[in-house]
Amino acid sequence: MHVSRSLAVALLLTCLPEGRLRAEGHEAPVADPKILLKVIDALESSGLDDLTSRDHREGGVRATYHLKSADYLGTLTWQGETVVLATAFYIRSRLADRDTPPARGHFFLVCLDAKASKVVAHTRQDVVPYHLDGEVLKRGNLAIIDFGNHDDLTRYRGYLVDGALLPYPFKDRITEADWESGAFKKQP
Repeated sequence: MHVSRSLAVALLLTCLPEGRLRAEGHEAPVADPKILLKVIDALESSGLDDLTSRDHREGGVRATYHLKSADYLGTLTWQGETVVLATAFYIRSRLADRDTPPARGHFFLVCLDAKASKVVAHTRQDVVPYHLDGEVLKRGNLAIIDFGNHDDLTRYRGYLVDGALLPYPFKDRITEADWESGAFKKQP
């Protein structure tokens, strides 16, 4: 049986979708149009101090740490697993009965599960704003992360984002134990 080269390539590509990253920005259709509300709910229910709004006291004076804004960036799909990508910006209020402005806010890059119901990875960032261009996270025209990178070191330590590490958000991450033992190098 003779198969043309272009048909062979097309067949090969259709057989390999699991190994390719698919990324879609915020303008793509979403499973649930209330995606941003789900992101906010996941942040607030995460139980993570950095991602949870709360009251606190500073020197006996009430202040708040609260979500000021969130931005849905898009989705990343790798080996059948989808991750929702978002940013969140939190501020600490000025202290009650004081005129001094609050400290600058805290900005986070956040990965959530496919339903946007659980935070799976996050990192604090200093520079904003980001947008997703295909599989590349960018700030303006500057490429920050290529989410198409799934090499062993990235799967172990995560993605380097403006000097901070974003833990690798997919299930094929390499654990500390697997890294130390070299188990990830063994073929199944």
